[in-house]
Amino acid sequence: MARALSAALFLLATATFAADPKIESLSAIAHAGKVSVRYSLAHAFDNGEMSEGLESGLPTSIRYHIEIFRDRPNWFDADIARSRIEVICTFNSVTREYLLNYRRDRKLVRSEVFSELDALIARMTRIDEPDLFEIGQRTPFKLKVRVKADLMRGWWLYVVPWEISTRWRETRVKRLERPQ
Repeated sequence: MARALSAALFLLATATFAADPKIESLSAIAHAGKVSVRYSLAHAFDNGEMSEGLESGLPTSIRYHIEIFRDRPNWFDADIARSRIEVICTFNSVTREYLLNYRRDRKLVRSEVFSELDALIARMTRIDEPDLFEIGQRTPFKLKVRVKADLMRGWWLYVVPWEISTRWRETRVKRLERPQ
């Protein structure tokens, strides 16, 4: 009986997402003392809860945590800077439009209105941040960027809250190649 109960709880816990959301196509390019970051979030809307939340009119958000650090093997990494990007969407059921607010470090960067869900999802899951971090005279090949996304809050047994997040994804900062 205890085995059946634990197996059922395990299946319930792992079945929250059809495919685990993950950060893909992460790239970090350094040019003129600044680092531009680009990435996409895959499988975020594969589960019905995110789409249902959007269509019900509830504010649905994805928070991206981005960090740049100096990678030091066999020692603690040296943090250089952090940034947080929030993409918040609400649905207006009267006009049948989606309002998307894009915030960087708690400051509103832009607001956009979408009428199609596919265009909205693409905008929420593909991030391109030019000149996100200032690195000064640091050598880019010693730096790494890592990204994580917080999707939503889940509830275990309707009592215990937890954040549904992706794993950290990291990449080495590359120098912009100039055409010869």
